[in-house]
Amino acid sequence: MIKNARDRVMLTKLNMTPMIDCVFLLNLFFMVVTELTRQDDIEALKLPDIRYAQPDENPDPERLVVNILKDGTVIISGTAVSEIELEDILQIEGRKSRNQEGISERIVLVKADDRTPFKYIKKIMMLCVKKNIRMWRLSFGIKPKELTGSGD
Repeated sequence: MIKNARDRVMLTKLNMTPMIDCVFLLNLFFMVVTELTRQDDIEALKLPDIRYAQPDENPDPERLVVNILKDGTVIISGTAVSEIELEDILQIEGRKSRNQEGISERIVLVKADDRTPFKYIKKIMMLCVKKNIRMWRLSFGIKPKELTGSGD
């Protein structure tokens, strides 16, 4: 039984240490995640030089080839297209083969060289995964190993 006011105060004291630890860890977690999400380009991506481009002897009929020049010009089937035209082409191509989840099975091959800023490639990637396009099978043209000049 509670005998006096001092006993009542002792019963109502809580140990706040675990709660303070949890709040501190949550705060730290959110600060780190916020910093990571604010970074636009996480890694500088070096793409091969276009002078090593070779014609595809056996092109895949299920693959759409998108060429990006260093100034951001997008070329499909030898024709320069605007961003709106590119989005329309991707929507049409994406509808050609969809699975049960509504995701396109069509492959998009993105070709660019090392002088093309990543922001143009990122723009193509972001268009491909839009809700109305849903083309998630992306591949990138690379320089053949024997032409790179390095032994790695």
